[in-house]
Amino acid sequence: MGFKKYLVFGLILIIAIGLYVYSMINGYYSVTVAGITVSLPIAVWVILPALLLYIFTVIHLMFYGTLGFFRLRKITNDSKKFLENEKRALLGKKIEDNDYKSEAFKLPGAVLPLLNIDPKRYMGYRVFDDEVADILEAKQRVFSGEVVDLSKYNLLPDNAIMIKNYENMLNQDKSYAATILKKCTDKELCQKAALAMAEYSPISELEKFDIKITKEIFDRLLDRIGTDNFEMSYADILKYAKELNFDRKDLVELSKKLKDKLAPDERVKFADELIAAFPDIGGDAYLYTMFDLQLIDKARDYLDNSAKNEYTKFKHLLFLKDSGKNFDIDLFV
Repeated sequence: MGFKKYLVFGLILIIAIGLYVYSMINGYYSVTVAGITVSLPIAVWVILPALLLYIFTVIHLMFYGTLGFFRLRKITNDSKKFLENEKRALLGKKIEDNDYKSEAFKLPGAVLPLLNIDPKRYMGYRVFDDEVADILEAKQRVFSGEVVDLSKYNLLPDNAIMIKNYENMLNQDKSYAATILKKCTDKELCQKAALAMAEYSPISELEKFDIKITKEIFDRLLDRIGTDNFEMSYADILKYAKELNFDRKDLVELSKKLKDKLAPDERVKFADELIAAFPDIGGDAYLYTMFDLQLIDKARDYLDNSAKNEYTKFKHLLFLKDSGKNFDIDLFV
């Protein structure tokens, strides 16, 4: 029986009993307690216990009904909060309000920030909430390699979903690199965008962004020399070589890489600038270029001005040349 029905029918029953007794016994009964005499109709005395029970029952029901109301309100509010936090957890956002009032949500709420749901595991499931379902679908598409419009979720640039979405953009179109570099904060993503940008952008555009030129980016730039009207000055090449702390071997490899990029006279000019920029460790690269171009006199002049125990390999190669022997310098350097 509901509270309202009990309230109405209980009162009707008590009144009916009172009227019935009053119609049968129309008299009064007096009771004296502590010198005080109370005189009431007999019908009232008959219904008094039932009336008191009725009153206390109503108070009892109202008390626990009120407690139940506030408990239900806590659960309702926590349910809304949990749903919102669930969306934030799925999007990789920070959960700021994790204080649940109801016991039913305290443990799930504490565990929620720790969840890292694998998109592949929920592909076949649908949830009751459309927003959560949309988030799950968007997350699954992003981690499957698609580019998804995530603007409505207000994700920060360093959010894992945003980073993956940026990577998908780069994989589909490298021209997105500049857009990503303008707002990316993840070091690895920035390097990937810079590497992609190095494949199509002039150096002046690349230098507008605060990124570190790596060996891989430098190699991409060198590979583009002579293609798509892309040029790098000797100064730029040697500047990056210094920034990357090139050693003797690296400088030789640099000279080899430029072998097919520069004309012979340009290679000689570059070798001269290289030895000027790296006087202590650039000799091997310089001598490699001279031997490769068969400029033996230039190599001889450089070796004659070197210390006795320096460049012994090249001095032996010079001896072979003077003896009329021909060889491929790449076999020895």
